[in-house]
Amino acid sequence: MVIALFCSLVFQQTAWGKTVTAMNNLNELELIKPAEKMIIPPTDYISVLMYHHFAIRDMGQGNGVVTTQAELEDQICYLKELGYEFISLETLNEFLQRVEKEKVQYKRRDNGELGLGLNKKYICITMDDGYMSNYDLAFPIFRKYRIPASIFAVTDSITEQSGLKKFTWDQAQKMVDSRYVKIYNHTANHVPVDLEEEDEFLAEVEKAEVALEKYLNQKGCKALAFPNGRFTVYTQEALKDMGFDLLFTVDHGVITRQTSPYEIPRVNVESGWCGQDLVENIERAARKSFVRKEREVNYEKKNHSR
Repeated sequence: MVIALFCSLVFQQTAWGKTVTAMNNLNELELIKPAEKMIIPPTDYISVLMYHHFAIRDMGQGNGVVTTQAELEDQICYLKELGYEFISLETLNEFLQRVEKEKVQYKRRDNGELGLGLNKKYICITMDDGYMSNYDLAFPIFRKYRIPASIFAVTDSITEQSGLKKFTWDQAQKMVDSRYVKIYNHTANHVPVDLEEEDEFLAEVEKAEVALEKYLNQKGCKALAFPNGRFTVYTQEALKDMGFDLLFTVDHGVITRQTSPYEIPRVNVESGWCGQDLVENIERAARKSFVRKEREVNYEKKNHSR
């Protein structure tokens, strides 16, 4: 794994964007080997899927940002057949707030428990950047199956219609009006925090939030996906102070009982995946997350007892 130091922090940046301490910067093989034998009930975690662009024709496996409309529909149908319930970020936020309150209330009895112990299998759909294909190809599928989805939009790209074609603000409002899609913050310029000053990054977040409030009539929780998944402790804390409820990374994993609402991992959906491929990768991400979190908890317990 390629590791690059950035900013003046004693934190490190992994290849997939998560800011971690030296302790939980674990070799991938150290996570995969013990995880292979684990069987984790899907009711013990929540998966957040990460899509980007959609297309009509097959792009082939390995392209992590393009999913065909047929693949999306197959994935949704397969998940529904397995009994998964699709939830919005609003519902996810309410659930995570409840978990956080329980952790504070029963702190002495928490003991680093990882499983959520839910009565259903839950899953969220997110899309990054705000491409026109989200509106043309994905949105009709969400309406057809009546499932919620969320888009993290780069607001300047929508206003200026720059780069790969994005949906318009009018189209964004149509999706919001349907009550199946909500639009959230992906900054105004999509510049990762390690490529500009932290305060400049926060200004771009605020600019995007102003645009969302100006062009869209929607209420609810405040959520943001970090561009390229990159963040620092300073920006993370500042966004909490700005009133953000949920912060999403591109770290490959699932939500456990110990997941912070301000550092939520996702499962990147690669092109060429059928529904079964997606579920297998969700299960793999869950095993990896549980091994990683278990080691983090044990590490913290060991240090706390000293």
